[in-house]
Amino acid sequence: MICAPRSLDGGLFSVGFKSHRAFSRALLAATVLVPCWSAAQGADLPIETVLSTEDIVVQKDGTFVATDHFEILAKTDAAAHAIGQFPLSYSEAMEALDIDEAYTLKPDGRKLPIDVTAIQAQLPHGSPNIPMYNDQRQKVLIFPDLAGGDTIVATVRRQLKKPFFPGEVLHGSFFSTTVTIRDAHGSLSLPKGMPLYLDAEGMTLSQEEQGDRVLYRWRHANLTPLAEDIALLAPTDRNPRYFATTFKDYDSFAAAYAKLSAPAEEVTPKIQEQADSITAGVTDRRQQAELIYAWVASHIRYVGLELGQGSVIPHAADAVLTNGYGDCKDHAVLFGALLKAKGIASEVVLINGSKGYTLPKHPSLLPLNHAITWLPEFKLYVDTTAGVAPFGVLPFPEYGKPVVHATTAGHALRQVPVLAAGSGTQVSTTAKLGVDGALSGETVTTATGPFSVILRQMAQGIQAQGSEQAATAQLQALGTPGTGGFTMASAPTDPGPNYSVTGRFAADPMPERLSGAGFAMPGGLRLFNPVGNFLMGLLALPRMKDTEPTPCYTGRTAEDLSLELPQGYHLASLPKDATITTDTLTYASHWSQDGQVVRLHRDFEAHIDQALCTGDVRKAAAKALLAIAADHRATLSLTADHAATQ
Repeated sequence: MICAPRSLDGGLFSVGFKSHRAFSRALLAATVLVPCWSAAQGADLPIETVLSTEDIVVQKDGTFVATDHFEILAKTDAAAHAIGQFPLSYSEAMEALDIDEAYTLKPDGRKLPIDVTAIQAQLPHGSPNIPMYNDQRQKVLIFPDLAGGDTIVATVRRQLKKPFFPGEVLHGSFFSTTVTIRDAHGSLSLPKGMPLYLDAEGMTLSQEEQGDRVLYRWRHANLTPLAEDIALLAPTDRNPRYFATTFKDYDSFAAAYAKLSAPAEEVTPKIQEQADSITAGVTDRRQQAELIYAWVASHIRYVGLELGQGSVIPHAADAVLTNGYGDCKDHAVLFGALLKAKGIASEVVLINGSKGYTLPKHPSLLPLNHAITWLPEFKLYVDTTAGVAPFGVLPFPEYGKPVVHATTAGHALRQVPVLAAGSGTQVSTTAKLGVDGALSGETVTTATGPFSVILRQMAQGIQAQGSEQAATAQLQALGTPGTGGFTMASAPTDPGPNYSVTGRFAADPMPERLSGAGFAMPGGLRLFNPVGNFLMGLLALPRMKDTEPTPCYTGRTAEDLSLELPQGYHLASLPKDATITTDTLTYASHWSQDGQVVRLHRDFEAHIDQALCTGDVRKAAAKALLAIAADHRATLSLTADHAATQ
């Protein structure tokens, strides 16, 4: 599905605080066979795939029938609870789903069947953050008397009645690295003369002719699962996986997509009228594009639309304008139609909007879950679904990635440039410690570039929750319970390269701060994680292997913290300064004291010309992050003066 909900922050938010529009959903494999259970579930390996098969028979028009069979062992009662209700999703407009058999298999060989004739299609659970307007349906298998040691068994037939691309095949799947998979195999049967291109990692492939058809097979097993597999990249980048398609290259795929989506950008009288209204009195073409961008971003509500072909092919721009909502593809075609009405060219661009950084050799929809726009006249990529991003600024997860331009002109496979220098955050906190151990003060957070997108989204979240409620929740999450409030420099949707949020706080008394117990330098109402986090990796993942690639960005984060100590108390000792450098990053912390005021300045700067940290760059960054995390553990300890004690 293109326009799958995605995380826009990449782990940048301060603990406990969530953006109004930041959300994530696990990528789903294009098969029901081997669920990618979470790392937490896989840690003690309570679930085992005994057998998983998938056999697909494809016709020349691109329709197919897939027969799936799975046998999954629940080793514990908790695992049985996790898989006891097994939902199978499908598009009512494009697919038919039939369950041939399903039963609980007991260790003694008894079969407890599900009455498959009684299973009714139902609406799937929707997201609380994004309304899901769709034709998706579910048939839920509820396995009877399921307990630890039992196996769930099912055979399912899925018929694709209407392919997205007539006469073409796009299929793929990935597999968990933390779950035992005894045997997973499948096949795709295609008519001769219908070539299939296969890419695979971590599995074996074979093919043979059978009469007037060609049978392509794949097989995978994972008999030694990992206890944990900590990673920041999508499973389509790094897990065992395969992709199958009849498109020979990305140019042919892009041309097919462009032909199907082009009618949606028709300039109707209503589109023309809206474009003229938005740009009234403005003749500069870039200003016109910026005005149209801002209007679409602020007036068209983002919703996930999974209506038949609408999960891949956009709806008509005129309908999106009338409805006032749409998904990422709909945003892109409405933006494109309004631009076309003013004679400005644009192209829909398919991209992975979450954690995927690579594309397979041959086309696949599995890693392409988002759509943005390319403006060739201004050489800019823009994303109206970000809502509050300044014109020409993208969310972090979109920089440096391979993309597919929906065009018939060729050269479809390109790359978004990496983030240029100039983006960053500055946090300034001024706090005062009272004689009762209470803290009060003010925090000002300023951000530029993609950081400002995140800060604006957090500001929207603050507005939705309420200033005081959001401050109270944030202080609680940061371990300093208290009260406070936020104020914004301007509306989150106001244009401009910078954005600022001010938080005022009064934390509850903690007398132990005055009795020698060590405490961290107060960060106040911080909205971003500590300096040194995110740009070159996450501080909170010390166990992630230093050979594991991580997203990396050029940028700068800094903070200035000051704490006024109460009269009658002095600092036992000032923490040591630190300087940590590699070829791609520099971190420094500096402590100082002037009378009763203690100050801390931290600064982190990264400069890198690639989207991923790999090899020696990643190893050096991982080592530096461990040292930075250690520096953040520095604490202050107060001692009472003799007079105060008396």
